[in-house]
Amino acid sequence: MHVMIMAGGSGTRFWPLSRRATPKQLLRLFGDRTMIAETVARFDGLAEPEHTLIITSDHLVDAIHRELSLPKANIIGEPSARNTAAPVGLAAIVAAARSANPEEIVCVFPADHYIRDTQGFQDAVRAAAERARRGAIVTLGVRPTQPETGYGYIEAGDESDGFFSVRSFREKPDAASARAYLNAGGFFWNAGMFFFRADVMLAEIRRQLPLLGTALDTLNHIADDPTSDAILFTQTWATLESISIDYGVMEGAGQVEVLPVDFGWSDVGHWDALPGVAETDEAGNHISGDVTAIDCGTSVIYNQSDRVLATLGVEGMVVVQTQDATLVAPRARSQEIRRIVDALSKRSDKDGLT
Repeated sequence: MHVMIMAGGSGTRFWPLSRRATPKQLLRLFGDRTMIAETVARFDGLAEPEHTLIITSDHLVDAIHRELSLPKANIIGEPSARNTAAPVGLAAIVAAARSANPEEIVCVFPADHYIRDTQGFQDAVRAAAERARRGAIVTLGVRPTQPETGYGYIEAGDESDGFFSVRSFREKPDAASARAYLNAGGFFWNAGMFFFRADVMLAEIRRQLPLLGTALDTLNHIADDPTSDAILFTQTWATLESISIDYGVMEGAGQVEVLPVDFGWSDVGHWDALPGVAETDEAGNHISGDVTAIDCGTSVIYNQSDRVLATLGVEGMVVVQTQDATLVAPRARSQEIRRIVDALSKRSDKDGLT
């Protein structure tokens, strides 16, 4: 099978660590390896390195190549952002071409998520890939542990051999809807992990997104290496519709199934999520770098500079210091940090900070 890792996000809610040149997937939040390197390592024993594709922003190709032991031809840079349907379709034609097999299994994963139980994850991948060989499009549904409003949901239908038909995909809900989903049962978090045969996905794209299907067909003769004709690739990519794979394909696909999983997943979408997946002290603080913290609790205190960072009596806060910026914000407002990035991007004197 081919593994396709989507690595084009910017991770603005991890500012000031995350910048355009070093987005979230290139950060070392949990140890010595970047998040994308952790993601690739998760597939050891499942897929050969030459069968691992990274689709990212054009300007990140070199940086990602330095982090990974992959052929550079396997790291494909998008000339412009086109949401997720276009990269998934591109992965399908590349996998089919390189394997000389239109029924090649393609597994799609985000580059910057946390998974605690690697063995449980690999078991689920094997099961879902085998199910996809029968012609279904399969997604993994994470069993919810709380009424989370930051994730989309999958509503499950009838069960067969541990897999469930998908009744609907639900957008990120309000708090009342999230509680209702949790109480009702049969709803799972949408982790953005998909499994399909290349021919099945391309048929659905041609049926539901015919303009995208036609554009992908024009790239078929260079599918083995889309960047071999940079002009054609760039010109074609610029014409593609920007739409998510969930909305553009999954919601209307003929046979979609969900496999419920529980392997300690988090999308680690913002600073507030770190204490839930990373090491904390007895007061609930996640502390990294040269930090002196006195009488602090349930805070994220992160120092990536060569200066001392000292905090006193900080509760439920995010304090992050880099060489050129400092962030201080309540953990509960971590989702809003992109507002800072938006504000800084409008200031001509702050070039390089976003």
